[in-house]
Amino acid sequence: MARILRDFKLLVKKGFLHIFGANFINKIINFGIAIVLPRIISRNLFGDFTYAQTILNTFLLLQGLGTVPAILQYCSETKDELKKISYLKYGVKIGIISNLCICFFIVLFSIFGNLSIEGSRKILLYLSIFPIFSIVFEDIQVYLRVLFQNKKFSILSTTNTLLYFLGTILLGLLFSISGIISAKYISYTLSIILGIAFIKEYIVNFFKVDYPNKDEKKNFLKFSIIASITNAISQLLFQLDILLIGNLIKDTSIIATYKIATLLPMNMLFLPSSIMIFVYPYFAKNSNDKNWIKEKYIKLQKYLLFINGFISTFCILFAPFIIKIVFGNGYLDSVNAFRILWIGYFIAGTFRIPSGNILFNIKKTKVNFYNSIITGVLNIILDIVLILNFGYNGAAIATVISFAISSIISNVYLHKYLK
Repeated sequence: MARILRDFKLLVKKGFLHIFGANFINKIINFGIAIVLPRIISRNLFGDFTYAQTILNTFLLLQGLGTVPAILQYCSETKDELKKISYLKYGVKIGIISNLCICFFIVLFSIFGNLSIEGSRKILLYLSIFPIFSIVFEDIQVYLRVLFQNKKFSILSTTNTLLYFLGTILLGLLFSISGIISAKYISYTLSIILGIAFIKEYIVNFFKVDYPNKDEKKNFLKFSIIASITNAISQLLFQLDILLIGNLIKDTSIIATYKIATLLPMNMLFLPSSIMIFVYPYFAKNSNDKNWIKEKYIKLQKYLLFINGFISTFCILFAPFIIKIVFGNGYLDSVNAFRILWIGYFIAGTFRIPSGNILFNIKKTKVNFYNSIITGVLNIILDIVLILNFGYNGAAIATVISFAISSIISNVYLHKYLK
């Protein structure tokens, strides 16, 4: 017990509570948005918006061509402040160019694409320039992490979410779906302005410093591209279910029901994600010290095993009560999928997320890459087979199996590497 308290005090001293607190508040606010939206707009319109948002998120799986994690890795590794800015400058350039291409393809898909949910077409077109706002905001956030400015990182993150929440309520009530989309753009614009103010003193030489040399660019891009593809396939596990339900079942009410089932367990992944956001720069700095990584990783996993086990057990046991209180009686048909996805939360939060992050830390990007391909293909096959046989509950089962396979692969490799 004394050791646990000592570890907790150390985390508090280094700013973990800022990150955890901000992520907790953000998830509460995002959860509030998810609760408010079905009450502001109709169930069918909510399904249209959910489907359009899912397509947008699918395009954003290639966000910045992986430059955000590359900035975090390479800027954290170097102690030279000008070199940090150099990597940031190069990452921002590549990221913006990449996301401009994404915007172009979203516009084309909105106009000419075959969308199963036709009502989502106009919504997707309105969201088509959002990737530019997204990459600039993420670049600012990740650089604050590099600088260990956890308090400012937390303030910026919470401000963005709170502005979107307030804008969603106000503009959503006034202008329906158009107001909700406008709130998204306004919140990111104001947050970017605040973020620039936060990092201004640290990047005074941003426009003067040279880009990294040829070899550094090559290594940076190699890391970023592999990270981009790996993260894209991994994150697709979260997006694929709704896309396939939309294509195979083609019922907006079913999409809305499954979305409700995913909200709590998938959003609760903020807990292990918050921990990895905090520890990632430290692991990056010690990426060549196997003993240090092994000791800290084992300790990290023990804590996550206990915390995630308690949370998932509680939510599985009290699933009907939770859904009734939070979402209302109209969504009680999501109970089974809700329970299944809490098993997925336990597996992903305890094994998949931590091991995947540590493999990136030690630059074993190919392991994550091949792992993501294997589980990505498996997930597609399982989704199609299980959705056709068990409906949206089949999508939940497919997600859990994919999480489990991915966790086994990454953890087995990591433990062998650290021996």
